[in-house]
Amino acid sequence: MYRKLVVIGDVGAGKSTMIRTLSEIETVDTDVASSKNIGKPLTTVGIDYGRISLGEDDAIGLYGVPGQKRYSFIWDMVKEDIWGCVLLLKSGQMPSPEKILELVNIFIDDPNKTPLVIGLTHTDIQDANIGGLHAALKAKGINAPIYSVDARKKQSSILLLHTVLSMQNAFEYSQKQTLS
Repeated sequence: MYRKLVVIGDVGAGKSTMIRTLSEIETVDTDVASSKNIGKPLTTVGIDYGRISLGEDDAIGLYGVPGQKRYSFIWDMVKEDIWGCVLLLKSGQMPSPEKILELVNIFIDDPNKTPLVIGLTHTDIQDANIGGLHAALKAKGINAPIYSVDARKKQSSILLLHTVLSMQNAFEYSQKQTLS
């Protein structure tokens, strides 16, 4: 079984870093020198790709998309048939809850079928106020766990992956129980 996990978020949140940290293969990296001042020298202009094997015939494809809206045409290509979604938010530079929901809604049609996990990055530099985010997500029926993570550290990135796996297993079990 092949599953598609998409990693989304703003510029500089750690999407490419998380994929490099988790992937067992050499990642397809689409970072290039930025033509605009975005607070970092490189930016993703395509799809970053990595993979993790879970068993002999079981793998998760890791798809990272650019954080800049001008590359939203790439989002349309990646969002089809996703199995799970990780949203990375850069602490101290978080978009408004409305903008976060707008991005989440692009990738997740039904929050009861596609798990969403949120990772707050750069929390070692600045704390984040997530009260408004929690309230906005709950108002839309989205119950997404939020963790403080360091995308450079395997244990942190695996925490997000394990949470998506657990949520997906719970969704599948719940669906089987409903059909029984």
